[in-house]
Amino acid sequence: MFIGERKALLRLNERRRVSPGNPDRERAEKSLQVQERFLSSFPPRPGRKVALYSAMRGEVGTDRVRERCLAAGTWLYYPRMCDDGNLTFFRHEGSDGWEEGRFGIREPLVVPGGEGIREGFDLVVVPGLAFDAAGWRLGRGHGYYDRFLRGLGGTSLAVGLAFSWQMVPEVPVDAWDVPVDAVVTEEGVVGRGIK
Repeated sequence: MFIGERKALLRLNERRRVSPGNPDRERAEKSLQVQERFLSSFPPRPGRKVALYSAMRGEVGTDRVRERCLAAGTWLYYPRMCDDGNLTFFRHEGSDGWEEGRFGIREPLVVPGGEGIREGFDLVVVPGLAFDAAGWRLGRGHGYYDRFLRGLGGTSLAVGLAFSWQMVPEVPVDAWDVPVDAVVTEEGVVGRGIK
């Protein structure tokens, strides 16, 4: 079976697993556990630049991370999907607004004079449908995060947030895929160089 076919089958299986099969209450509780583990492993710091995502249904939420980061003085950036097929991140503060972007994802409103950035982050928090212990991730198949991570050039720490049931033995990998440095689940932190 080709890599593309293996990815398509894994996406199908993971979408089934993160949709109605796991009750919303359990998912919400596990989501908070993942976020707390992330915050204890990667504590927010004033002036730190963090790229964060707005969760889609079935993904680990990020609201608790957002609250704690803003309270600590961390600078938060959220992605907008651009017409050129890339993600551009915009600084977002507590009172800034949101709008629905492509695929129904909540994106930051762009304020007049607000400029997006694609690099210079201390930490990048990444969603996914599945991850493995080596840091490889399976996204939704559009390549947005792989293109973004490749453009960082290894200067930022990339961390995936996942439920333990999203960890798989091996994610099929194409030449353009880019791994994350660590994956945080409710059960622990794994990844390249993480013990």
